[in-house]
Amino acid sequence: MSNKINPSSSPNSIHPKRPFSVRLLGYAFAFWSLLGWLRFIRAVMERELVLEILSKGIFVYLVATGLFWGVAALPVIWGLVRRWCWTKLLTWVAAVLFPAIYWFERLVLWRDQDAQGNWLFMLLLTLFWFGLAVWALQSKPGREYFSTPHKGNT
Repeated sequence: MSNKINPSSSPNSIHPKRPFSVRLLGYAFAFWSLLGWLRFIRAVMERELVLEILSKGIFVYLVATGLFWGVAALPVIWGLVRRWCWTKLLTWVAAVLFPAIYWFERLVLWRDQDAQGNWLFMLLLTLFWFGLAVWALQSKPGREYFSTPHKGNT
């Protein structure tokens, strides 16, 4: 019986471990997706109430953006897990698009004066979000993680 370790059995010998920053970014996208699905489901469930208070266009917008947020994060999460070649580009697009939609809604659609008290917090949260994306995708561990394709990616 030998005490030698087979190099091919060591997970770090072929594929680098997923960095903490990439895992955190994946969890954040999972949260974005969950929020999208919740928006979609609640808008559909509360259709009558929404249409009573708001226009049909806003209802359609709520359903469409909820569905978009729910679906759009899924390929990003899958790409972060599988290290697909298109993951970094798609992640950058989604990392910019998700907060852009939020700020569009906040500044153009809702314009509620009572909700303007937390704008500084939301701005800081948006900056934190961009910082997380830069950290996960541009740091040395993130670059190394994406430079080694996942087994099965061809």
